Amino acid sequence: MSENEIFDKGDNIEVKVEPKPKRKLTEKQLENLKKGREKMALKRAKEREKTDVKASKQHQKIKSTGVAKKRATIKEINKRKEDDILSRLMKKEKDNEERSTLFEELKVKCYGTAKNVKEYNQMKQALEGIDDSILHDDAKLKAHAKKVLEPFKKMQTIKE
Repeated sequence: MSENEIFDKGDNIEVKVEPKPKRKLTEKQLENLKKGREKMALKRAKEREKTDVKASKQHQKIKSTGVAKKRATIKEINKRKEDDILSRLMKKEKDNEERSTLFEELKVKCYGTAKNVKEYNQMKQALEGIDDSILHDDAKLKAHAKKVLEPFKKMQTIKE
């Protein structure tokens, strides 16, 4: 016996399977089926309508919260801008105070370099002419210093 004969079980036999015939529905069953389909179509339409209404309400809610969020962010941005402006002004004010105190200290040092009363009075008159507008603007202060302190430089070169 060969291997093919051992495993051959007679698969060569053809079996014909006839499909079942389709079920025939009566007229009454067809009418009921039609009514059921119509009913389900109406039900689905109502559900779609409800979901559309819910979706539109939700969209409006999201839209309105979007506007509220935009307003809130605008308010936050404006608040930050105000804080920045306030901090900048406070810093400027603090710098002006420091500059004024430094200038007062320098005035006293200059007065200390005077050799006599006449020189002291000239220095005092020149330095007292510097007001806050000149003191807080670097360009104006340099120009004024050149103009006012020029005679004192000449005096020192003559004495030496």
